[in-house]
Amino acid sequence: MNKNLEIRKCLHSGEEFHPKRNNQVFASKKNRISYHNSINNKLRNELKSTNNQLIINYKICKELLDKNKSATVHREFLKGRGFDFKYFTNLTANKAKTGYTYALYDTSFEKIDENNYLISKL
Repeated sequence: MNKNLEIRKCLHSGEEFHPKRNNQVFASKKNRISYHNSINNKLRNELKSTNNQLIINYKICKELLDKNKSATVHREFLKGRGFDFKYFTNLTANKAKTGYTYALYDTSFEKIDENNYLISKL
């Protein structure tokens, strides 16, 4: 059978086409790009609120640190700025093994007592 006579349906648009290669599943480069963009946009939209809060938390930490290596900040001050303690990128036991250090990209925050947090650069 001649491969040029084979007709396939495009995975993205559903249009029929004659493949130029035996593994071709899209009718055009535009359809291939649109298909993968739609999949990635769906994932980005699902993660949007989480990523936005991580960025807000990170900006607050960077602003408080400025040029210092660490800063002690009251819990209510952080909350007032929009910091959400549920969002962080990594969790490790602190050096004293009495609590946890919450990493936020290249910064971290650690609970010192009930009301104060230590924010540091990693």
